[in-house]
Amino acid sequence: MNSIPESASMRVDIRSTSAFEIERLELELRGAIEQAMEEEDGRGSKNHESLPRAELETEIVVIGNRPGGELQPNARILQIARAVDAHLGNRAHVQRASTDANIPISLGREAIAIGAGGAGGGAHTLQEWFDTAGREFGLQRILLIVLALAGKVK
Repeated sequence: MNSIPESASMRVDIRSTSAFEIERLELELRGAIEQAMEEEDGRGSKNHESLPRAELETEIVVIGNRPGGELQPNARILQIARAVDAHLGNRAHVQRASTDANIPISLGREAIAIGAGGAGGGAHTLQEWFDTAGREFGLQRILLIVLALAGKVK
């Protein structure tokens, strides 16, 4: 690139099931930024003695917190969800994602995020869509999981 920008910015999204890994990666990122600033300051007026040199500044703003954590494979909530799925003939699979379950899991509590039926696509884009067909099945699944967790069905 053949330009000298007045400003630059970036957003970095750090996610992991490991709180240690999140902290390690954040420290690595902060260290890399600090090192780059020191290197650029070291260049100083060596490169362009006749050009005025602006002072470099950085600002790091945390815009979200997605804490790490992971359920044990034999967690009660997963056993119940699997039993409900078997009863309903549903083939669900466990996957990791950034959901409302992150906070309770990071606090050592069992939590899951499940779909409420229907179908969708294009998540987080302007083309995101949702079709409610099959919603009744999703709601039935949620109700059975909640009742089983409450000890009302076995």
